[in-house]
Amino acid sequence: MTVLVIRRLSDKQDREYPYRVLIDGRQRAEVGDDATVQIGLTPGEHLVRLRVKWCGSPDLPFTIAPGEIVRMQCRPNVRPLLALLYITLWRNDYIALETVKSWTP
Repeated sequence: MTVLVIRRLSDKQDREYPYRVLIDGRQRAEVGDDATVQIGLTPGEHLVRLRVKWCGSPDLPFTIAPGEIVRMQCRPNVRPLLALLYITLWRNDYIALETVKSWTP
């Protein structure tokens, strides 16, 4: 089974809002605070992005092979003192999204 697994780390910021998971420009799932979502994919090259309200993550390209599991984790990138900048000028860097080999404890 070819699967993308996205884990959202718990954080006080945005706790009440699910992040929309967009793969290749289409919404495929939502992931809530301290939650994990699995999305079946076709093998090949894909582009993932997370969105919440008008903010989001940068596009993250990845390639997935048949039968492979790709793991990613996300969290809010914003901190209280810089919040105004992150919701205006840096709105596409509001969510940190990265590929990981395994989950951190």
